Amino acid sequence: MRRTVISLSTILLLACGDDVTSAGSDGETEGGTSAGSTSDTPTSSSETASGSTTDAADGSSSAADDSTSTGGEPAQEPEFARDIRLERLTVNQATQVELVVDGVELEPEDYNTRVISGRRALVRGFWSLHANFEPRDIMGRLTITYDDGTELEQDFVQFVDGESSDGAGASSFQWLLEPEAIVPGMSYRARLFEMPNSDAPGELSEPPPIVPLAGPGTLELYDVPLELRVVLVPVQHEFEGCTQMPDITDADVEAMRIALEQNNPVQTATFEIREPMIYTETIGDAAGFSPVLAALAQARAADDPDPSVYYYGLLDPCDGYPPGLGGQAIAIAGPPTMENGQQRISTGRWNNSGAAAAETFVHEVGHTQGRRHVRCSGGEAGIDAAYPHAGGRIGVWGFGIYDFELRTPTGGRDYMTYCSNEWVSDYSWEQTLDVIEVLTSFDQADTSPSDSVMLAGMVHEDGTTEWWTPVSYTHLTLPTIYSV
Repeated sequence: MRRTVISLSTILLLACGDDVTSAGSDGETEGGTSAGSTSDTPTSSSETASGSTTDAADGSSSAADDSTSTGGEPAQEPEFARDIRLERLTVNQATQVELVVDGVELEPEDYNTRVISGRRALVRGFWSLHANFEPRDIMGRLTITYDDGTELEQDFVQFVDGESSDGAGASSFQWLLEPEAIVPGMSYRARLFEMPNSDAPGELSEPPPIVPLAGPGTLELYDVPLELRVVLVPVQHEFEGCTQMPDITDADVEAMRIALEQNNPVQTATFEIREPMIYTETIGDAAGFSPVLAALAQARAADDPDPSVYYYGLLDPCDGYPPGLGGQAIAIAGPPTMENGQQRISTGRWNNSGAAAAETFVHEVGHTQGRRHVRCSGGEAGIDAAYPHAGGRIGVWGFGIYDFELRTPTGGRDYMTYCSNEWVSDYSWEQTLDVIEVLTSFDQADTSPSDSVMLAGMVHEDGTTEWWTPVSYTHLTLPTIYSV
């Protein structure tokens, strides 16, 4: 049996605060500045152990092999930690999923969201203490076993001086699994050990600190390709002698990619920057951004991209625009079909950087994935009445796969609200996953335009209309109107 041993470097988890400030505007337009996740409780870091061993499937410790020894002497056999129980495990790719509760593995049908293959994941372990427990370092070991017999071990050393909690990063064991480690057929088990040469007193709990108690658990994965494809369109605004256009750098694209990937159930998001779209009309009349969206729709129709591709216009207007108007989608997209490609169009303020534009971008793409607003500030219109968490809260612990920050269930707000501390809820994760899966399948299919003609148009808020003929990928022949 081949064994891979990894000592995990420190993960510093920051728990976001519960204070939520509402922002936004009425109608189908978004306002407020980007308010990223903030931390109110920095956690202490934990050093990792050097060297580790593998335990037998029945939970008993086994002697280390020669690869873990130094100076020709066998490595010291770890002992189960005393006066402590390991009771619970969770996995988090953006929204927390319970794996083990009270030592018992949950069935996959009890997961609140699907866990996807090929995406970074944080596994956390939680404990309870005997009354006589003496504060000290405890080593938590996560063992992953794969179908081919290989094993991945990660050790995380945690100073334990009280009961564990979801909130602070220092109150749990933390094992970070990279995308290539999240594959179908993987099983897992976690144990707690005393540090080498520990002379701490205490008694071994019965059962010992190991979960799942019955044996290795199986992580049920949703194993399908999941990708988002985005074309960013810098809008070159020429108006009354002024010319302005966002200067989009690689760092800007990276900031927007990270925001989109952290909040969506994908393995990857790919971005292209299109040549600028010249726009010479005012941006700021009663029609809002809908004339710009019509121009973007015609540009998309002329480009004839794959039907799965999202177009997003970035605006740095020469003139004013309605107060609070931050972004707008061409429609609340219907079913994810090939003929609905023209509904995957939205636009938003540039705000001088990709990082500043990212929050509105994620929100507007949400509309083009079929998402309605979630009520939080009270200014949201067209809300999703089925949203399950009061006040737009995300409902479960969130985790950023790139920023390594925790979002609290009550402090985080769904990204389809107008409130700050926006994050993906378990509800939003499930709502968008099926859409992303269908669109990704288009990229793997042999699609070609049909001989039919589709008439598309937009009715602006001032009553004027625009019409154009995008490429049709189906037999659809009836006019389609997208109104915002």
